[in-house]
Amino acid sequence: MYPKNFWYVGAMKHEVGRHLLARTLLEQPIVFFRRIDGSVAALADRCSHRRISLSLGRLIGDEVQCGYHGLSFAGDGSCTGIPGQARVPPSACVRSYPVVERDEFVWFWPGDPTLADEALVPDYSEICSSGRFVGRPAEPLLVEAPCLFNIENVLDLSHVTYAHQETVGTPEVAVTRPTVDISETRVLVTRNWDRASTGPSFKNLFGWDFVKNSQRISFWPGANVLLEIEVEPVGNTDPAQIKRLRVPGPCTPSTSTTHFKFSALYRDFLLDNEALTAGMFEQFRKTVMEDKVLMENQQRNWALDGVEVVQKMEPSSSGGMMDIAVDHAPLAARRWLQRLTMAERKAPEIRLAEVTQG
Repeated sequence: MYPKNFWYVGAMKHEVGRHLLARTLLEQPIVFFRRIDGSVAALADRCSHRRISLSLGRLIGDEVQCGYHGLSFAGDGSCTGIPGQARVPPSACVRSYPVVERDEFVWFWPGDPTLADEALVPDYSEICSSGRFVGRPAEPLLVEAPCLFNIENVLDLSHVTYAHQETVGTPEVAVTRPTVDISETRVLVTRNWDRASTGPSFKNLFGWDFVKNSQRISFWPGANVLLEIEVEPVGNTDPAQIKRLRVPGPCTPSTSTTHFKFSALYRDFLLDNEALTAGMFEQFRKTVMEDKVLMENQQRNWALDGVEVVQKMEPSSSGGMMDIAVDHAPLAARRWLQRLTMAERKAPEIRLAEVTQG
């Protein structure tokens, strides 16, 4: 149910080196590697001869050598040699994927390569590379649940009141109806408080019992989510006292029931405090793992109850589920992805602007 003519994160920059990195993404087995000149290549992880995974072979120079019969492939997918014969038939090539390395991410395009416009790569540069924020790059996390569950999890933060009581949860989030704005380019969820209690993590970080707080959560296809938080003392009039936190969280479907989560926490204060960076990373990782447990439990239960996650956008009545008010944004994201996927099947050259939220 996921559209393919979009840029998705295939790996983090630090993961891809002079070795073969295998990853299943959008149901497609892909192998990433870094060429001698530092650029990144991505190939279908299948040898054209007997469909052995190329990732089981070796990287020799800028070529991948199959570990079964020794066929060699360049980063553009062309077969450069077949042991025991001089002629290399055109059918020996394998698929290559457009790749862009930007900020901390290695992006790839799983759809029609002629539509892969680098100008459409999601822009997280203000957070990841401008110098205004500091944080540790994401550590990829494989979650045994559909990518859609992660998108919904972030768009509906009312769960933090109950699921993250030891980190960021506060009573106000669950009882505050968010403002949901749906445009042609994103789903935006906003909550603002003039006075709200602080969760344990923020209380330890700032030493404040109550804060003025704002949350903005954005989603846009393929599978990008961004959380922006601003906190300041109650009644504050000094802009210098505003503390900004950012959670860039692109995620990528692996299979219909699994996904990779690439989320990290950044801040715009005390930029040189590495101990603070380490401490915030641990608290953030704890929160992420709490979400992982919930999403994986949800997937197990949906599977046991016969609920189809991918094919049906609306929860199945036979599954005993219902929608509540805070599901507005998650359902908007679901339906948007469904429209994009259906439109691609009818006209593969579909672009984001051609399928509005409706």
